[in-house]
Amino acid sequence: MEQDATEKLALIDVGSNTIRTVVYGRRGNRARKLYSERDYTGLIAYVSNGRLTEEGVAKLCATMAHMKRFCALCRCESVTAFSTASLRGVTNRAETVEAVRKLTGIDIVPLSAEEEMACDCAALKRTGLKEGFAFDLGGGSCQVFRFGEEGLGEGASLPFGCLTLGEHFVRRGLFPDREEARAMRRYVRGTLDEYLPGFVGVKPPVIHAMGGTARAVAKILRATGQAEQDGECLCVPREALRDLLRDARKNEGKMVALLRRVIPGRMSTLLPGILAMETIARHLECETIEVTPTGVREGFLWTKLLPTAAPSTAN
Repeated sequence: MEQDATEKLALIDVGSNTIRTVVYGRRGNRARKLYSERDYTGLIAYVSNGRLTEEGVAKLCATMAHMKRFCALCRCESVTAFSTASLRGVTNRAETVEAVRKLTGIDIVPLSAEEEMACDCAALKRTGLKEGFAFDLGGGSCQVFRFGEEGLGEGASLPFGCLTLGEHFVRRGLFPDREEARAMRRYVRGTLDEYLPGFVGVKPPVIHAMGGTARAVAKILRATGQAEQDGECLCVPREALRDLLRDARKNEGKMVALLRRVIPGRMSTLLPGILAMETIARHLECETIEVTPTGVREGFLWTKLLPTAAPSTAN
């Protein structure tokens, strides 16, 4: 790691499932990831009747205070925070942001759905990709879009994420049963038909996947020998997702042991995430999902904070 960077800046991503802080070092026109800290806060679980509950606000404030201490330990010159679907739809967003500011001095910048997609697109374009289709599956929303030489094309922010799918459809147990999985698929498919009818059967050679859930799925498949490394990305066959779902139904205990070993923080969200990923790929009639290490956080960094900086790592 680059320990003697001229400037250290922190970027806090306030998501629906996780809150993650990444500290970057900047020297000249180069930016490099130095340290990171993550908390599985699960903010979306604290939303009731369109409001973030008092307990949720307190949880967010406590986590942000922890992140501020982490940034101080890292000797960061600046700290910036942004939120995605975690705060986008809550009616008490202004009061929540103010509560965090009063306690920590950190202002959370709320991103609209369009701004989030633009950051996702910028992150992909930064890797050298020219055009294609992509999705960013979060805890509370999913951005699906087309991008090309001119930047962001047609797309939509879909009102589901791996955390909300699990909460709405899984009534008991850790994983969805057969009927719950079918209901989840129908909902995701119906949402795609409603928001993105023009994406049906476009048959791209690959769809680019972003977000912690997609990376967790790829990590599991790499551990089982079903994902192929392609540079910094992992290529996941769509059929491997179906196999993973089938294996979870056949032997839940074995799957729980695998998740505890590889990705313990995402046990309850992984299966809904796999279902969503497979359904999105099926909607486009795409057989290969390329999971990329970059995403909205890197897009925000490179477009909002360091528009002239060149990344030395993608993650």
